[in-house]
Amino acid sequence: MSRSLQRLVRSQILFREVNERVRETIGSFGGPIDFLCECSHEDCTESVELDMEEYERIRSHANLFVVVTGHELLEVDRVVDQGSGYVLVEKIVAVDEVVAADPRSRGG
Repeated sequence: MSRSLQRLVRSQILFREVNERVRETIGSFGGPIDFLCECSHEDCTESVELDMEEYERIRSHANLFVVVTGHELLEVDRVVDQGSGYVLVEKIVAVDEVVAADPRSRGG
């Protein structure tokens, strides 16, 4: 995998780790929560509004990321579902790295 593709994947991994910290901080809050867009764009500051149940459904798969509609990058992503203002993407490159970096599979 090229260095630029690795950088794109690592950006998504970082955004997902931040969202996991948000989830831990919020706890069982019942309303919608703004999660960071987990796209490959290092400078992205957009968010996706999800309730905790939606977020947990997405996070039950280590290889899924939630991104703002239009932020999917078909070099590294395959769109597998969509919601209101967001799409779910599955990694098509560096899948082993993505799964290994999942905070939940590391016990984090």
